[in-house]
Amino acid sequence: MRIDAIIIDQEPSSYLKSCLITQFPDIKVQGEAAGIGIARRLIHDVNPSLVFADMKLFNIDSLLELTEGLSNRCEMICLSDRADDAITALRHHVCGFILKPLNAGDIVISVKSAIRNLETQTIADTPVDQAGLPHTRLIGIPTMEGIDFIYVHEIIRCEGLQKCTRVVTMRRKSLISSYNIGEFKKLLDTYGFFMCHKSHLINLMHVKRVTREGFIVLSDAEAVPLARRKRLEFLQQLKHL
Repeated sequence: MRIDAIIIDQEPSSYLKSCLITQFPDIKVQGEAAGIGIARRLIHDVNPSLVFADMKLFNIDSLLELTEGLSNRCEMICLSDRADDAITALRHHVCGFILKPLNAGDIVISVKSAIRNLETQTIADTPVDQAGLPHTRLIGIPTMEGIDFIYVHEIIRCEGLQKCTRVVTMRRKSLISSYNIGEFKKLLDTYGFFMCHKSHLINLMHVKRVTREGFIVLSDAEAVPLARRKRLEFLQQLKHL
């Protein structure tokens, strides 16, 4: 699968280009831009499927506006020398974030995420109730140690813990994220997750049974409460799976 890419960076890195050539020969860098004007023209001329963009040049909304109206699906990977920018980037659902100075490991993780999204764009662009859940979606979760990238279908549930959230997955016991439960609701709402209680967000694909006492038993054998006012909505959601 050939992928045309462009790099928008005030200080273009030859390291990024050489890493792409070595690790991803199907990705062709068709141009570079160091400003918003040149970037607009380049995006219009190249019609890229992948954009590497420096967040120092302009805010994330401006970056996303650049790719609106393209005839093909375009994934964006943000670059920055500020770790705090990772949360902003992930809230806007970009497929990757690479902290400067760049390193090969971060580049490979983000680019693989972009490639998966491009390869599964038909599933990802189809509404959940028509084509099932886009299980191959990879999302970044901010933690105290950095950012953990996890497939959506591996998340069993999220539990609100005051200003942070515990994320329980299939592969590990749990992660503690700096996101609050409301941020996870916005992030996962379109992927078949349901807010069954003010402190609990569950993956409907991991529901095993519902008890008479009003608890939902999930695939990790844990039971979470189902708010009385949410019961009808919960049953309606299950019908669409």
